[in-house]
Amino acid sequence: MLIERKQIRQRSARWHLPALFILLMVSLLPLTSCATSQSTQSNFYDAGASDLTASGAQFDQYYLFRFNTTASARTLTTPSAADIVAGLSSPYVGEVFFFTVAADGSYTVTISGGTNVTVKPSASTVAANTTLAIYCELDNVSSGSESVTLY
Repeated sequence: MLIERKQIRQRSARWHLPALFILLMVSLLPLTSCATSQSTQSNFYDAGASDLTASGAQFDQYYLFRFNTTASARTLTTPSAADIVAGLSSPYVGEVFFFTVAADGSYTVTISGGTNVTVKPSASTVAANTTLAIYCELDNVSSGSESVTLY
């Protein structure tokens, strides 16, 4: 009789195992859907061997701006502070985000600020053959008075 009870418990446990496995897979399904819904859009902008005056849309879309500086120095001009703030979903004073600029060659890239964009000396020049991370802090997000600072 004791042996029969053990066999019944073992059979019962075997039936619970597949149900537990199915429940586990269903609970992980939302996590896999996040991985498959990622955007295929590139976060890299290749300016090539030319200067770039970035639009607000470009500035919000790309995290890396690459310049070919093998023949001469290049310039990246940022959009206006109003365009930068307008592209953010819920901007607030003190918010910080970053982007990077790569000088791929023997010359530098100069960062020039658009209207109401202050460029601190630490963010004004990207040395030859380097990539510089630049932090953008929102100083004012009020409509008509937007201002940002690049560090």
